Amino acid sequence: MKTQAEKKDLFDRSPEFFETDKAAVEAIVQTAVNVELFTIPLYMTSLYSIQGLHQITGKKSNLYQGRLWPGLAPTFRPGEKSSLNNIPENEAAFNTIFSVFIEEMLHLQLASNVATALGIVPQFTQMSPENNNYAWTCYNPQSTILPGIVDFQDCKPVSNGVNYADMRVKLDELNLSQNDLFLAIEAPEEEAKARIKDSELHKYFPITPFKNWKKGDQLPMFGSIGQMYQCLWDYLDITYKDVEGKVTTLWEMMYSPAAIQQDIFNTVSPGHPYKEFQELTTTISGWLPDKAKELVFKLICSITDQGEGKGIRKNLRPSAGLQAVNPEYQASDEALKADYPSYTDTGTPAASSHAYARHNNGEHDHYERFKQIQEDLKSGKIVTWPTWHNQIRKGADKWTAQDLMGADYDKNKHPLPAAEEIAGALNRLNNPLDNSGKPDKAKRNANYKQFCEVATGAIAGITTVLDQYWQNSSVGFPFPSMSGSGDRLMMCWAVFGQLPDLSVGVKVRQVNTLYHACQGMNLNNDAPVDNTCASAEVYHNCRGSNSCKAEGGCGFVQLVGQSKSCSQSVKLAQGQYNLQAGCGLPTPAYSAPADNLCKSFGGCAVPISASQIYPPFTDQQGKPAVVGAMELNDFKDPDHSTIKLPGQVEFEYGDLVYDIAWEAYTKVLKTRNPDAPEPVKPQPSDIRLAFPPST
Repeated sequence: MKTQAEKKDLFDRSPEFFETDKAAVEAIVQTAVNVELFTIPLYMTSLYSIQGLHQITGKKSNLYQGRLWPGLAPTFRPGEKSSLNNIPENEAAFNTIFSVFIEEMLHLQLASNVATALGIVPQFTQMSPENNNYAWTCYNPQSTILPGIVDFQDCKPVSNGVNYADMRVKLDELNLSQNDLFLAIEAPEEEAKARIKDSELHKYFPITPFKNWKKGDQLPMFGSIGQMYQCLWDYLDITYKDVEGKVTTLWEMMYSPAAIQQDIFNTVSPGHPYKEFQELTTTISGWLPDKAKELVFKLICSITDQGEGKGIRKNLRPSAGLQAVNPEYQASDEALKADYPSYTDTGTPAASSHAYARHNNGEHDHYERFKQIQEDLKSGKIVTWPTWHNQIRKGADKWTAQDLMGADYDKNKHPLPAAEEIAGALNRLNNPLDNSGKPDKAKRNANYKQFCEVATGAIAGITTVLDQYWQNSSVGFPFPSMSGSGDRLMMCWAVFGQLPDLSVGVKVRQVNTLYHACQGMNLNNDAPVDNTCASAEVYHNCRGSNSCKAEGGCGFVQLVGQSKSCSQSVKLAQGQYNLQAGCGLPTPAYSAPADNLCKSFGGCAVPISASQIYPPFTDQQGKPAVVGAMELNDFKDPDHSTIKLPGQVEFEYGDLVYDIAWEAYTKVLKTRNPDAPEPVKPQPSDIRLAFPPST
């Protein structure tokens, strides 16, 4: 079957076709962005459905020594003896899907950089639009369509061991049918062709330029992700010849050498010292057209080689054929170990689990990786949270304190909630009781819906930032939010044993409303004194996705006047941290939690985890600091304009973040009415107890 254009179709076209060809390129590139983005929540949801526990660690930090938290994380050498007692096959499956998830983030970045290099602004909320409250309705139990690629109803019932007859494009736990969906998405070209019914094959695998296509028309279904990129490349090969014999190229006419290019994988910083892909240039800007086009070819090949196991074909060069992932497109093990170090729960160095998960899987394409998971699923050894809830822990109260206690639990002297308190909160969220002591189904359904809203909102906090990221170079990539969104998905699985339903939209924010970050800290003048937590519409999972003033969740990484990326270790900017004359106290350098002055400032997740503690931090000389300080702000009605207040809030390593936020809150109230009684700090709510700290 012919799937690639011939030279005569691409070269020396009439210039009258340029606008149509350009529109086709724009449509294909946006489809590529959509397809790469589409896979991320899909894979994440199944990834975090795998049952297990993890530790929260950091360099020279023992904050969470002896504490275990629901959900898996990458594991160094699954199956080796560990105090976590996780199922080895669970750890291996998590590592594998995690490695795919990270590479899909890379593919999204590369597709977006190709877009801007062609003068196209990529959009990231087309599949979860604001006017639908950022709900992902493209995943549902009735859908058979992989957007832009294939309708599985057009496939044979079974092909190469994959069941297409019952395939639905939905979110689900990791199981055989969901893994079949992943295999279908990552299918190599030969399998993608073989699975289509002969009677339906005419709908798929279009050849460039698209016959009778015009701007505004729906694109043809590509049949495979590889074919989508092949069509894009063939369009970029098009040349035009006018009546005078002058030759121009579509690539040169669209190429934008000064376009914004973004990179989170090969950007170098003190905390990320090496390029992860030592042999792959991940950005395009500034090159002469021929060199830039060659880079685009390599970027596209890296996407298809990692995913389907085969690069695209140039019109003038032979195919390289199916093979293991080209080493050029694999992340460097040495670089990953330096960029993503691991630590024990007492803060000492450990073998990098992140590097192991990615590098150990890196030589296999995504299709091969899911084939391996298929074998483990058939063996019945992989356990998901629904299985744990329904078969292993059948009682009403699923969690015990022992589940959350590591070997050194008693050695932790930080003011964390007891494991019994956290286990109790996890159980009460899943099995709340009414006043008569009977299960409260309505409350349980409300809790579950809230967790679904939180999960959808966490991802919306990423996609809405990405909409700006490739337009404004000052906008930081919400990488911590990307990581933190996994916590939100995982907690829904772990608490309820149910799917985090991303079709449940985010609650609509009300205009001219001052929201608040956490329990009891409502700064509205007419606010009642109560213990209600932050509204679900403002929940977020790190500062990169914090959308307004008074909604910050910690402040410990947020220098006043700075707003970009997040880090577990606090570092003060040179010259920003001075001692006040005569008193020896630092001047406010940080934006206080729940009192941050504007969008993005304030840091960390909302609501504030009851276990969120300030980590180690240093002064401008790099020496351990004893105390830090945060500024105070008030927000004046009716427009909630920011008023900087005198005074400050001090914090130290080991302080509970909520305590510092509460202190800032009460000081703001005191400036409004010095004679008013101080409100009573509420006991932590169940959701604050259950949510793990963000790092």
